[in-house]
Amino acid sequence: MSLDPLRALRRFLGDEGGSVTVEAVLIFPILCWAYLGTFVFFDGFRAQSVNVKAAYTIGDILSRQTDYVTPEFLDSTFALQDMLTATDETTRMRITAFVYVSSSNQLDMRWSKVRGGGVPELTDATIQTLRTSIPQLDNGEVAILTETWMDYTPPMDVGVDPLTFRELVVTRPRYSLNNRFCYNSMNDGGGVATETC
Repeated sequence: MSLDPLRALRRFLGDEGGSVTVEAVLIFPILCWAYLGTFVFFDGFRAQSVNVKAAYTIGDILSRQTDYVTPEFLDSTFALQDMLTATDETTRMRITAFVYVSSSNQLDMRWSKVRGGGVPELTDATIQTLRTSIPQLDNGEVAILTETWMDYTPPMDVGVDPLTFRELVVTRPRYSLNNRFCYNSMNDGGGVATETC
């Protein structure tokens, strides 16, 4: 008795019977990847959020500074960033004071300091590349640019490459006199001779 190939194919396609074991073997790797991927994506968003909050916290602290910003002060601020991010990954921080000049629509850089290495201090030329990220300011207004970087390596390989989160926050000095926000190269006893405003 010969079988009709077309009839056999129809019967095969219409058969809804199956083996739970075979189906589980086929779907289990996809379920594992989805579970681990969800964990990695959640952890990545958490790390990014922590970096954002650290940048805003540091920016707020700087905006309340009534005295000189000193090397010791910046070291302490960088230590605070490490504490807030609580990561074994590399972190970096750059603090820049600048003035907005409306006649040329330019940012006049006053001073820029880096902690953590790997990032250059800003100059009058390089700060202009950030112009589109700076909110509108009044002419002659001093502002503080706080930038934080945090490297992130996913805890598991689910197709996400290591990356670096960067945050940029602009704040105005709240209590500075005569629109001044100054850096002093001396930790103690610094004066006009060692200040940069």
